[in-house]
Amino acid sequence: MTRLLLADIGGTYARFTFASGRTIGPTWSTEVCERRNVAEAIAAFIKADGGARQIDGALLATAGPVQGGRCQLTNAPWIIDEEELAHTFGLPWVRVVNDLEAVAAGLPDLPLAQTRLIGPGTGMPGAPMAIIAPGTGLGMACLFAGPGGRCVLPSEGGHAAVAPFDKESEAIVSLLRLRYGRVSAERILSGAGLSNLYDAIVALEGGNTRTRTPVEITTGAFNGSCPPCRTTVDMFCAFLGAVAGDMALMFGALGGVFIGGGIVPRFVDHLARSGFRSHFEAKGRLQPYAARIPTRVILHPNPAFIGLLSFAEGARSMRRSTTSS
Repeated sequence: MTRLLLADIGGTYARFTFASGRTIGPTWSTEVCERRNVAEAIAAFIKADGGARQIDGALLATAGPVQGGRCQLTNAPWIIDEEELAHTFGLPWVRVVNDLEAVAAGLPDLPLAQTRLIGPGTGMPGAPMAIIAPGTGLGMACLFAGPGGRCVLPSEGGHAAVAPFDKESEAIVSLLRLRYGRVSAERILSGAGLSNLYDAIVALEGGNTRTRTPVEITTGAFNGSCPPCRTTVDMFCAFLGAVAGDMALMFGALGGVFIGGGIVPRFVDHLARSGFRSHFEAKGRLQPYAARIPTRVILHPNPAFIGLLSFAEGARSMRRSTTSS
């Protein structure tokens, strides 16, 4: 049976596993900052797995744009190159895809039991599906049906400008504009974005406290020790709903919008009670259209691995071998 190395490489963590057929094995992870490069991380994973057994190919999902089989991570210094990795590890082929491209490819195979439905909506069978994932950065992608099967449109939509939706959000964006000049959605809907939101909210309230980390903000929000932290999380949910709703309109995602990344699953119950869904649907004349679209939070720990397997057949046919590199 074919044995494939799978990797999900973000700006903070890199996760690895082996898959035999459609069976995905245990996950091994490392912090990106602890390794000089991706080859060092892969070597450590192979060693931890027990050493040199046959590897028939590798599929890597990476948090950054992929061009010509090469990716420079957006929020980390690693460069991931298909030909270099195939040569280094003697692999017959290596395929590198954007991480959200991988997650999007696996959305139809994701067990609904490992998602949480937020709000109404059942989704239109066969219609486009979209994914938005706040984490170290903010990723977006869309899955749609093409003549040859599933097609994924990766994007750098997280770097599109964010639009405020009321006076409070306008004040926040205006403050962040003073800091950054241009305010993208990622400046708000990411780990660093939580800290940006907190700073802006405290400043608007007339306070002058130190910047808090994302973990400090979410902890303070839910243990009652930090009212500005709770306001920050509430505003994060509102911005997420507004941006996800805009994305749904752009992609025509009547099949559903999925929320991935490492942030939202930490407070999914609060998201369900927050203004997320109302801001998702608040699209003026298109409110009835948006109201039909289901939104689901992905609770599966490694959804990129599911999607990577859908790329396996195409990657095998490409036969990126060490002899041709």
